[in-house]
Amino acid sequence: MKYDKELLKKLIDDDELESVELQLEGFPLAVTGIVADIPIKKRSRTKSASRSGYCCCLCKCIGITMIVFTLIGIFILFSTYSSIKYVVDELTIETDTPTKFPIVEMSEAEFDSVIERIDSFIEDVRAGKIDIQDLVFEQDEINGFIGRSDYLRGNLMVTLHKDYIREDFSLPMDVLHLGFGDRYFVGDEHLEFDQQEDGKKTISIQMETKAAHKDLFDGPLFFAQLQYLITKNKKDEGKSMLEMYLEKGSFFGQDAPQKIIDEHQNLLEGLYDADDDGTEFIFDMINGIKGVSIKENKVIIMPKN
Repeated sequence: MKYDKELLKKLIDDDELESVELQLEGFPLAVTGIVADIPIKKRSRTKSASRSGYCCCLCKCIGITMIVFTLIGIFILFSTYSSIKYVVDELTIETDTPTKFPIVEMSEAEFDSVIERIDSFIEDVRAGKIDIQDLVFEQDEINGFIGRSDYLRGNLMVTLHKDYIREDFSLPMDVLHLGFGDRYFVGDEHLEFDQQEDGKKTISIQMETKAAHKDLFDGPLFFAQLQYLITKNKKDEGKSMLEMYLEKGSFFGQDAPQKIIDEHQNLLEGLYDADDDGTEFIFDMINGIKGVSIKENKVIIMPKN
């Protein structure tokens, strides 16, 4: 045979290629000591299935969490409603014929006239004018204001007597929108001024309900006896300030702690802490008013000038 280098080279290359192929067929591929004869496509499917399982577990956790919080919310709402219902049942009465009070009609012109009278009095007092007329509120004017309220109209009435203000109410509970349409908060509240022999001036406030509410507590719903006096402002000696102190009281049958009473803290102190227009207005009115008198069927506010 004729010597052909190119043919010889081709034969050698083909033999080596065949030898390599035989070796690959005889031995599986090993990766870091682990025999890996799984095709690449199978690995991709396994990874996809793992992700699908993870998403499924996540959805289940979210669903369970939502169910738990929903049940907790329903429980809280039910407990709140039960508590409100219990209190409403104890403090109100059920009736088909609720008490209705006389309605005092007030026209728009009459309403504007009263507002104008109040504004004029306040402006004159704050400006320090002289010969200011007393500001008088008639009982009918107060009830006329009440008659302009859709909710209070016929459900609340104020009567004025010497040093005594009484408020009678029969308020429908359907305003709560919780199914209390046949129940009414019925009772009275009165405020009484008194000056004792030693010159100490007090205000007594008490609220009572027609409902017995014995399962909750005995006695009035609210009671407070307060001492009030006019003193000079320590920060500004040129101005006066109103002070009020709790002497005794109770709320929902619980007496006011004696420790708080003994501290003798001015309950109106917070009114004078802020440095704003509201505080300035309070100082101007206290310093510009000589006194307030409760007469039969009227309230009289007397200016100093």
